[in-house]
Amino acid sequence: MSGLSMATSDGMAEITLNDGKVNALSQVMIEYLLAALDQAAQADCAVLIVGREGIFSAGYDRKVIDAGGPARDAMRAAGDRLTLALLDHPAPVVIASTGHCMAKAAFMLLLADYRLGADGAFTAGLNEVAIGMSMPPAAMELARERITPQWLSRCALQAESMDPAQALQAGFLDELAAPEQLLDKARSKLAELAALDRTAYRETRQRMNAPLRERILPLLTLS
Repeated sequence: MSGLSMATSDGMAEITLNDGKVNALSQVMIEYLLAALDQAAQADCAVLIVGREGIFSAGYDRKVIDAGGPARDAMRAAGDRLTLALLDHPAPVVIASTGHCMAKAAFMLLLADYRLGADGAFTAGLNEVAIGMSMPPAAMELARERITPQWLSRCALQAESMDPAQALQAGFLDELAAPEQLLDKARSKLAELAALDRTAYRETRQRMNAPLRERILPLLTLS
């Protein structure tokens, strides 16, 4: 089981992460997500990525991180390919964070065009330092680019967990919604963005992301 499903309609793709647990971004989960994004890109579909009720994702599979070795390196390389796939997607990308969102999953938020979060007793953050990981260079560049400056140290260095309102202030989210309204609002936002002139959107998105892409590309492991 991949823990992932995708449905497409009217030039929009909805990708749902749901492994019944914490939606850990294992190598298998990431590879399925990459395949879904590639399929959406080939069809020029705008993309909405959602989690399951109460959790978007806890980030990389912690057991693999703790074990180290080739499996960890392969998972992180897949994560680097995911970073590039989200940065380079040719159509709008919206993420609906349905609950808790940590580490690599929080970085996914920073790569989307529009991010909605469920308002409630949920946490988001970059916990790498708290679990004994130095922030990877490419991730640090992304954090520096996209996190509100006054929150950068608290998030990236101090590994501070945020509630949804703080995540909004820090730049991880653009909008909060009641959990029962989140999916409808995210679908509406995706349709709004998908209705914009696609050529203009794609070229402007590329130009907007180009400086960050140039800085992080040499830092990514893509094989």
